Amino acid sequence: MWIYLSSSGTSLICIVLGCVSGVIVARLLGPEKRGELMVIAYFPGLMAAFFPLALPQALTFFISKEPQRTSEVAAAGFRISLVFGVLGAITFAFISKYALTAENQHLAKSIGLVCLMAPAMVVNPHFYAIHRGVHRFFLVNGLLIFVAGGYILLLLGFWYIDRISAFNIAVGTQCLQIVVAIISGCCIGSVLIRTRVKWSTYSKCLLQGLRFWLPMLALTLFTISDRAILIRTTSLEQIGYYAAAFAVAFPFALVAQGFAQIGFVEISGESNDKIAVSLLARRFQMVQVISVGAVLAGLPLVHFVIRLGFGEKFTAAIPVAYFVVIAMSIRGLSWTLECGLRAKNHIWPGIASGLTSFGCLIFLSVLLVPSGGAKSFGIALLFAQTTGLVILILAAKWSLGISFLDLYGLRPAIVVTLCESLLTLIRPKKNNANSYNPTTS
Repeated sequence: MWIYLSSSGTSLICIVLGCVSGVIVARLLGPEKRGELMVIAYFPGLMAAFFPLALPQALTFFISKEPQRTSEVAAAGFRISLVFGVLGAITFAFISKYALTAENQHLAKSIGLVCLMAPAMVVNPHFYAIHRGVHRFFLVNGLLIFVAGGYILLLLGFWYIDRISAFNIAVGTQCLQIVVAIISGCCIGSVLIRTRVKWSTYSKCLLQGLRFWLPMLALTLFTISDRAILIRTTSLEQIGYYAAAFAVAFPFALVAQGFAQIGFVEISGESNDKIAVSLLARRFQMVQVISVGAVLAGLPLVHFVIRLGFGEKFTAAIPVAYFVVIAMSIRGLSWTLECGLRAKNHIWPGIASGLTSFGCLIFLSVLLVPSGGAKSFGIALLFAQTTGLVILILAAKWSLGISFLDLYGLRPAIVVTLCESLLTLIRPKKNNANSYNPTTS
């Protein structure tokens, strides 16, 4: 429970830091320049989404099942990720300009330079996966907080020396990722370089990564398609409004991140099929309670955060944010359930969910966004995200035999369970006279 609490606490801290950084960026850049930053940062993020080939989760999967081979698997994963990172950086540096519209072509050079600096964005997820595989969850949480806090310091530093710009912020972000990669590599140690790895281990990791990549590819296409659609269908100003709404909303998806990632480790490492299915259902139940609570607490604050934090220039982002907040919370639920299904080696639900959601988002965006702008895109995103979650729930019922009632978590028993778990951590345990005492045995 401490692990889940620390991960939830990390998500809460990242939510706060994310809101603060979003406010600072919006205040310093304004809607149009904020839109430029979103476009520049989009392509390194796209590279980081596609080039790992889901190898990070394959590493966690193998380390959880075969802890005696941790050094070999970690070394293989690091070396593959380094190759993928360099290839991805070079590829996106040259092809990104062809995805820009005439209005955005002046950003092509900046995007290319930032992409060349971005191999660490591919390497870091592999490091996080290795740490999670050996249950170093607290280290990963610390690194995530370091990135979120470091980003704010970066913004304030550029503002102080009067060098604030979309390009400088993007470059500084990549430098921050490089620092995190160095810290993670040092924590793992020299085994990344010195360990001899069999070719069969490389191929096994790549094949499992490719297997996991199929559902992740579909989900990634859906997840990262928002900016691509907006770049092609609306103005930089509307992109800036969506960026402000997304900065407020995306942390609500992070609320479920710990349950998705830690649940994947638990379920994939459990040999008893019945217990693994029970874990999947229980984690999904728990994350529903936490996500709904976060939305109910956060929605009333959206208006004040954007108006007082981002400023009057971003008031048009307020109605967008309401839809995106709910969509991001549903995305968190989808992550948790899809990771559990993938840990059980059920690949097709993620593929079906991602592709269907992606198709819905494109169809609705083409119809609505040109005339309705960012607000219409928020509505389309909410509908598409809900469709994807429904598909995953149906898949869990059909493939694992879990009833809808077992997946439903918004009931008093689950809330009581969460509260009791918290109390056992806060309240000291009473001594039991019949308990085993090693000093008197």
